[in-house]
Amino acid sequence: MSLRALFVSGLGFSLLLFALAGLLVRLGLLRDARAYWPLVAIAPAIFLVAVISALRGYFQGRQDMVPTAVSQVLEQLLRAGTALALGYLLLRRGIEFAAAGAAFGAVTGGLGALAVLAWYIRREPPLKAARVAPAERRAVLRTVFALAVPVSLASLVMPIIQNLDVIIVPRRLEAAGYTIREATALFGQLSQMAATLINLPTIITVALGVSLVPAISAAAASGDRLGLRARMQTALRLTVLIELPAFVGLLVLAGPIMDLLYDLPAAGVALAPLSASCLFLGLHQTTSGILQGLGRTDIPVRSLAAGAAVKVVVTYFFTALPALGIRGAAFGTVATFIVAMLLNSLAIQRLVGFPWDARELVLKPGAAAAFMSACVLAGYHLSLPYLGTSLATLLGIALGVLSYGAALVLVRAVRAEDLELLPAPGRTLARRLGFLSRQGGS
Repeated sequence: MSLRALFVSGLGFSLLLFALAGLLVRLGLLRDARAYWPLVAIAPAIFLVAVISALRGYFQGRQDMVPTAVSQVLEQLLRAGTALALGYLLLRRGIEFAAAGAAFGAVTGGLGALAVLAWYIRREPPLKAARVAPAERRAVLRTVFALAVPVSLASLVMPIIQNLDVIIVPRRLEAAGYTIREATALFGQLSQMAATLINLPTIITVALGVSLVPAISAAAASGDRLGLRARMQTALRLTVLIELPAFVGLLVLAGPIMDLLYDLPAAGVALAPLSASCLFLGLHQTTSGILQGLGRTDIPVRSLAAGAAVKVVVTYFFTALPALGIRGAAFGTVATFIVAMLLNSLAIQRLVGFPWDARELVLKPGAAAAFMSACVLAGYHLSLPYLGTSLATLLGIALGVLSYGAALVLVRAVRAEDLELLPAPGRTLARRLGFLSRQGGS
């Protein structure tokens, strides 16, 4: 039933966006006619996301989180890979085609996720339709809608925000003194190039959030408060350990990374302030997973809506400041996830108590990230005169990975049991890297 409804509605909205893209440009809602191609490129993603949501809901309803986690990881990998590859290849033809190529990543990611879910569906035994009384059917539908509507609304908030950005950011950049072409180019650097890199680290935290829901639900249902707190602590610690180095690395090497990937070091101006989104988006996803596991699917929606309201205000005023420009729009995005994460955390504190541990969540990861930052900067700047920008950037990234990993072991920030909360690959890694348990402990 839900698959049929989402299939029809998703297809309808995809066709509607495809048909109205030109009208939006002609009416002046989109300041630059070049925005037409990115809209057309992303239109099929609406249909794919609708169908994928129904299939993921089926597996999650059976408490089988593996298909959802695998499909989400593949979706993000394909999305980011396509955005980087097509964005780079099409940049020579114009910024509008590069932006369209990057936007098309949502389509390839959706196709990959749909293929994975279809493969899992084929492995399922055929289901027989059960006879359900009309009254019981209505009761089930009410329960489904009570749970599904908040989650669906949460998934709609970010696309709505992104569409508002298409209208707000270029206009406010013009108010700051940029031409229409300059404003469009800057917005493309932020929304496609920089945002693609920000989404890469969340591949892991998305899977973590999915696997977290049943773990939290089981602990809460059994009344195991110690187990519940331990799982929340582990999830939050893993999120910080994964997202903090991504934030620091993108911050200190923003220009060189954009030069390496897009041959456009100036785009680092947008990436540097946006890099903080890695950390706060990851924490928002994890705290949302905790709340969903506790049965409060409504709270993440309200938190994200509040963050979106703050984003609109920050973006509107800061982007028009000549001293900030596109940085103001980046600050608005970061503010979204800070507000949403804080509101989620306050709700968790009110419901079950927030598992705050300054040493594990701040001091240990912070020390490791600071050491990593020093190694990255030293390696990059010392090798730059001899290797050139591209090789020096790659060397800096490699040094960052090695130094951060070594620092985590030295400060005893990682435990083998932490990896147990990840999907199957994480559990395999935990078994193979038994030395982490010997290094672990507080």
